[in-house]
Amino acid sequence: MKSLARSVLVLASCLWLGSALADPLLIDVRSPQEYAERHLPGAILLPAERIGSEIQQLVPDKSTPIQLYCRTGSRAGEAQRQLQQLGYQQVSNLGSLEQAATVLQLTPQP
Repeated sequence: MKSLARSVLVLASCLWLGSALADPLLIDVRSPQEYAERHLPGAILLPAERIGSEIQQLVPDKSTPIQLYCRTGSRAGEAQRQLQQLGYQQVSNLGSLEQAATVLQLTPQP
């Protein structure tokens, strides 16, 4: 849970600084255990099963660009559909952790 609290704090800081408006918000929709093992720098943990109920508190502006990833791209695809149904306009599925790392040119960290 410490990483979730840290992720929420990072997100709040980004929103306060206004940087979330300029850069896409990167969300890891895997489990807390998977996130703890490896995740992309700057990624916010929001497991797929909770994204529909918690996203509006974390990202109230539905025009904020959001990028999602998971282990294979499947959970990120489902999360993308949920977010689009909720009215989020700029949501992309980056696929797996490895695919997202390649696209964003980031190195996963423990």
